Amino acid sequence: MVTAFTAIILAALVQSAAINSQRDNYLGCLDKAVAAATAQKTPSAAFEAHLRQSCADAEAKFEAALIAFDLKNKVPRKQAQADAQVQVDDFISNLVGRYRVVTPSQ
Repeated sequence: MVTAFTAIILAALVQSAAINSQRDNYLGCLDKAVAAATAQKTPSAAFEAHLRQSCADAEAKFEAALIAFDLKNKVPRKQAQADAQVQVDDFISNLVGRYRVVTPSQ
């Protein structure tokens, strides 16, 4: 009983580590994209597209990790995909909102 419980806990930690690693990679990419947009004085209207284009690979890997985690926890694929998209969209919308506040209209 203890061995099975320990195995479940270890499996969850490994899954969480995979998600955390991909999240860190994605957030790091977004930080670099924000810095580049700021340096290039990207208009706020083009900022979201810049983020999504600059970090498309990292975003896809992060979403895949989130979906894989949910699927292993018996979440239906459609719901897992929707949940992953919500997390990504939240990161993007928060950055877009902040960028619009600190960037003058152009």
